[in-house]
Amino acid sequence: MTRIDAHLHVWRAATGETPGVRTIIPPQTDVPIELASETMIDHQIDRSVLVQPVFRGEDNSYVASCASAEPARFAAVAVVDPRTPGAEQRLEQWVAKGCRGLRLRPRIADEEALFGDPATFPLWEAAERLGVVVSLLSGPDHVAKIDRLAQRFPQVSVVIDHLGHPSISAGTADAKFQALLGLARHERVYLKLSGLYHFSSERFPFRDCVPLVQAIYEHFGPRRLLWGSDFPHVLLACGYARSRQWIETVLDNLKPSERDLVMGSNALRLYWPAD
Repeated sequence: MTRIDAHLHVWRAATGETPGVRTIIPPQTDVPIELASETMIDHQIDRSVLVQPVFRGEDNSYVASCASAEPARFAAVAVVDPRTPGAEQRLEQWVAKGCRGLRLRPRIADEEALFGDPATFPLWEAAERLGVVVSLLSGPDHVAKIDRLAQRFPQVSVVIDHLGHPSISAGTADAKFQALLGLARHERVYLKLSGLYHFSSERFPFRDCVPLVQAIYEHFGPRRLLWGSDFPHVLLACGYARSRQWIETVLDNLKPSERDLVMGSNALRLYWPAD
């Protein structure tokens, strides 16, 4: 069975300050593709989806070149800023360079206002035309707009990163979390089981996340969940092996075939559809 890490970051170290960017592994630390590759080998991961880091903006050249060098092993998700005119043309250019995904980031304050605005529809139309998967770095306040976008663009596959950063303290009965579960009515909306330490109030094994993850599984099912490590941040947060084991422990009722979907087959279908 193919094992795929659906959320992995690599980058070249920033040479200066990166205002507004707060990450576990700082941008000034070099995280090369070689380190990611070695980690994958150590943990028997066959393929990975390289998600463009926040601080690099639209300079997707490193993730694109890494994916182009080994397309059977890596797929790149590019960032294109919808606030800048010509976004759809720039998406086409990055797809031509080997990118298979687009990341939009309404959780970033400067990018939130335009999320879901009709002015961005040409970018979504380009994603549909190009067969690009749209990843969303979003929060609970963005679910209503995601719902409308999924309804308007039903042929676009949408993957919500880090479970949409739910409020753990609000619990499963929270209206915003219930709205997230309601996105299950859109058959091309997926959730990524990744980055739990970004919103958990506990250390590993993140027991406070268990009820929410189980509720998400009950609504979306195994065919629309993807596991991602959030490498390299996971290395300091809880460790790569624990990230894998956590999913298998929490969703312990999964059949082997269902576990294969979450741990690889779903990502393979989205990012390597010809394989």
